[in-house]
Amino acid sequence: MGQRCVFLRLSRCNLRCGFCDTPETWDWSRYNSSEVSRRVPIADLVSWVRERAVDLVVITGGEPMLQQLAIGTLARDLPGVRVQIETNGTMEPIPELADRVDLWVVSPKLANSGMDYPARIKPQALAALSATGRAVFKFVVSDPANDLDEIAELVEEYGLTPVWAMPEGTTREAVLAGMDSLYGPAIDRGWNVSTRLHILTGAR
Repeated sequence: MGQRCVFLRLSRCNLRCGFCDTPETWDWSRYNSSEVSRRVPIADLVSWVRERAVDLVVITGGEPMLQQLAIGTLARDLPGVRVQIETNGTMEPIPELADRVDLWVVSPKLANSGMDYPARIKPQALAALSATGRAVFKFVVSDPANDLDEIAELVEEYGLTPVWAMPEGTTREAVLAGMDSLYGPAIDRGWNVSTRLHILTGAR
C-alpha cells in the first residue's frame, strides 16, 4: 500500500490448486487460451511499464517462474523500477533473474490446495529462494484450525521466514470473514497477516 505499482499477470501454471482465483491463466478446459491471454514482446511491456511512471512492477500469474528468461530481460530493461515476483515456490530462480528481483513473494501451497505434497513442496526451490535474503513466505489459509499447524511444520522444516498468512477468498466478504478467524491465531505465532488488498479493491 502507498506505492505506485503495476501488476503484470503472466499466463500458464505448473499447479492446479482448487482455490485458484485466476484459473483463466491455466485451465484450458474452462477457458480458451487465445481469448484470455496474448503474446506481447518484452519491449512492449517495458514501454507499458515506463509509460505509467511507477516505482514497482509486481509480476504474478499463473506461475511467472515458467518464463524466467523473459522476466530477467524485462527486469534488466527497467533500471530504477523495483521488481517483485509472486511465485508458488516450486522452481529455483536462474542466475539471470535471481539478482534482479527486489522481493520474492513465495506462496507454498498447503494441503488445502488439493495438490499432492511432492508437486507443491520443492525443498531445493524453497532453499534457493530463501537464500536470496529477499523472500517472504505467504500461505493461503482456508481453515485456521488445520492450516496454521501445517504452516508451522513447513516453517520449521525449511526455515521459512518471514511468514505471512492470508485468508482464502476471491471476494471482499470472503476475505474479511476469513480475517476474523485468522488474525489472532496468526499474530500469536509471530506471523504477519495479509488481506490481499489488490483483490479487495478489484485491481487485477
